[in-house]
Amino acid sequence: MQITTNELTAEFFYRKPLEIGEPKPVFGLAPSDPDRPDQEAHLKTVKNARGQGHCLSEAGFVLLEHDTVVSDFYDDDHVAEIYYPEMQALAQQETGADKVFVMSHITRNEAEAALGKRLGAHRLVHNDFTPNFETTIAPLLENVEQTPSRIAVYNLWRRFDADGLDAPFAVCDSRSVTVPELVPTDLHNYGSGEGFAVEIYQSCHAEQHQWYFYPKMMRGEVLMFKTYDSAEQPFLPTLHSAFDDPNYEPGSAAPRESIEARAICLFF
Repeated sequence: MQITTNELTAEFFYRKPLEIGEPKPVFGLAPSDPDRPDQEAHLKTVKNARGQGHCLSEAGFVLLEHDTVVSDFYDDDHVAEIYYPEMQALAQQETGADKVFVMSHITRNEAEAALGKRLGAHRLVHNDFTPNFETTIAPLLENVEQTPSRIAVYNLWRRFDADGLDAPFAVCDSRSVTVPELVPTDLHNYGSGEGFAVEIYQSCHAEQHQWYFYPKMMRGEVLMFKTYDSAEQPFLPTLHSAFDDPNYEPGSAAPRESIEARAICLFF
């Protein structure tokens, strides 16, 4: 039975504060420890964002209605051919960017993740990039005809499972985030193929963090949220994480299936 609520309390995994002299955290060079020794769980209120009118320019996220003609989200070539142009057009429409690149995606499946075959929902409070993203993007900018005055990156997140209940996705209002809790972290082997290195933010816990989610997201909806903006000083990200809804017993819903694409938006 589906339970409808305006808010719930769920467990979120945050980075423990760094000890004095502790080196910069690193992911991707060794298997993750399932006991999460560097993380700690905190109970947070998660509010239902439907009908609240959130927008990219304020909270850093927005829910969009968008139909896709993709027939198989697990076919990477098909996704690159069909989905990338769809997401490019959507990001350009929502941001007014002069040029948009969609260069990578991740398709997740909770059932296949349990078998070690694919990535599943990521239950860690984080952001995909830090201000060092401009170093990562430098090779791409070499092929652009003029230097952009602003670079912004958005994650376009869609789920396509049967009921939209398992492992929901939460976003934190960027206005409730401050610099002190952000922990720059090196992530290696990021992306498809051989992967590359990128700096991300983990986050330590902060009482003021305001979390939201869109219950029962369906295939025709896209959650768009900001993960980098060169125009913001300092850049305060839209932290995000999967979580487990305590209103549903494990195995009572269809395993979560989702796809996320990243849109790099250039403004001249």
